[in-house]
Amino acid sequence: LLGFISCLSLLSPAIMKGQSFTTTADTVRGTITGTELVYNNITVPGASPVTITWHIAATDFPADWLSNSALGICDNNICRNNTNDTLLWRVATSTPGGNFTCTYTPGGSNTFDYSPNMGAGSGVTSSGTHYLSVYMTDGVPLGTSKTLTFVISRGTTSTPTINKAGEDNVILYPNPANGEVNVVYDANADVKSVAIYNIIGKMMTVYKVNGNSANLNIENVPAGIYFMKLYNSKGNVVVTRKFTKQ
Repeated sequence: LLGFISCLSLLSPAIMKGQSFTTTADTVRGTITGTELVYNNITVPGASPVTITWHIAATDFPADWLSNSALGICDNNICRNNTNDTLLWRVATSTPGGNFTCTYTPGGSNTFDYSPNMGAGSGVTSSGTHYLSVYMTDGVPLGTSKTLTFVISRGTTSTPTINKAGEDNVILYPNPANGEVNVVYDANADVKSVAIYNIIGKMMTVYKVNGNSANLNIENVPAGIYFMKLYNSKGNVVVTRKFTKQ
């Protein structure tokens, strides 16, 4: 019994540890016409500085977005892009990579943002809505880790709404998926549930959702091709997306 109590006393500081940092949101959206920044700033609620390690976890940016040397992510220390860190994008393979660290202080100006140049002369010509996800952690056992998603639109004058103009207004990733799939949509679309159907139309599972994004566990869904349907509060289908479970 004494040994058990001793173990609890050793574990309790970690178990009771609060979040070492928070962010503006798990998902932020931005419409880019030139060099507008899309912020997802970091707050340190404690009394001590926090060192965060981060990397780009996934993206479906087209090749001309990735190859733009001024396109990057800025932490509280430096803007990472193709000019000063080729590991950020790994342009040759169009895959993300590279681990970076930055220290954030309580009450400081703790910025974290997507920093593009999509204006005239940038070499960026394609338009549409695409996503980029960043994984960050404080590196402490039982500490804080988060995946931030930037949903970026180019070629439109406003952030698109999914109940007006097609499936490009919903971001589903990763695709193909494995144990989980994420979907980002407009909060104004009144999405209340998400259902997954197999190729012959049989419902496999349904999830209650709110806000403007959802992380769906699909570990028990067999490998194959599926359709994701987003329903509003009246039970109407807002949009349908196709994805593959590996």
